[in-house]
Parts: sequence; C-alpha cells; structure tokens
Amino acid sequence: MKKKAIIGSALALLAIAAYIIYQNQFAYSEPDEVLTQDEFVETFEETEALEEVDGLDRVGVNGNSPEEKILDVMHQMTHQKIVANQKWGAIPMTTRNIEQIDLIVSSSPNIRTPEVKKQLLQIIAKWERGDFSEADKDHNYIWDLQNGTLGKARGLLSKEEELYFIDEWFIEGKAEEEK
Repeated sequence: MKKKAIIGSALALLAIAAYIIYQNQFAYSEPDEVLTQDEFVETFEETEALEEVDGLDRVGVNGNSPEEKILDVMHQMTHQKIVANQKWGAIPMTTRNIEQIDLIVSSSPNIRTPEVKKQLLQIIAKWERGDFSEADKDHNYIWDLQNGTLGKARGLLSKEEELYFIDEWFIEGKAEEEK
C-alpha cells in the first residue's frame, strides 16, 4: 500500500512539474497592450536613446551580403517583438533599420528565390507601416528559412515586456557589446 501511495505522489509531482514546464515553455496568451511604433519612435527614436545601436552598417550587412546574413538581421530585428524560449542577438526595430533592410533585400541578388524575396519584402512593408501584429509569424517564417530548431516564436511581447527587452538589450546592453 505504501508503494502505491509513493507512486501516486510521484506521479502527482510529475504532473505538476509537467504543467509548470508547459506554462513556461508553450502556453501563451495574447497581450492586452503592445508597444506601438508611434510610442517606440516617440520614446526611443525622437529622444535618440538608441542612436548608438541604430543603423545596419554597424552589423556589416548590405545589398551584397549573403542571404544568410540578411535573414539573420531580419530574424534579430523580430526579437524585440516576440516571445520565444531562446533568443540569440537583437537588432532594434527602428525606422532607420527597417528602411535599410528594405533597401538591402530589394537590391540583393543573393535571395534564394523570387518568392522568398517577395515574402521578405511583404514582411518589411508591414513593418514600415508600423504593423507588427504578425511579428511572431514573420519571425517563424525567417526562422524556418534558417532551418531553426530552437527559439520558435510563441507570440508577441506585451508593451511592458517589450520596453523591458529594449532596456535590457539596447539601452543597458550596449555597454556589454562595447567590451
């Protein structure tokens, strides 16, 4: 009888642990409020708070860059907007960066197919309009092109989460990058 009680308790603990892992890794609910591009521009671009980390020239990407590098930049730009278990690197979703990646993709002879180029330009066009409502889907499209295995987007960051991300990666994080 004691064995059954111990097994029952162990199973209950495993079920609780599985539920907690599921909530932390997979469960996601849409945020009530997201950071709008107008708020982002007003808070960060107009105050020049991101001046030191703005511009794609600092990451060495241009119209002659290989597709892999272009995809990596777009992928890292989405990190500011999305929920994912893993994120490696981040590039701010500034007006300047969006305009630059548009020019780069438009002029690149290195995108694998016309269909992929068209899709990337459609994603960028949404970003230029300040529409990030599908940034998680945009991330996962790019991530799939890169044969991603870890860090699939599970949704969008809330306004507070994105502000925290910006502060950690671009305001506080720039000191780390310069070392």
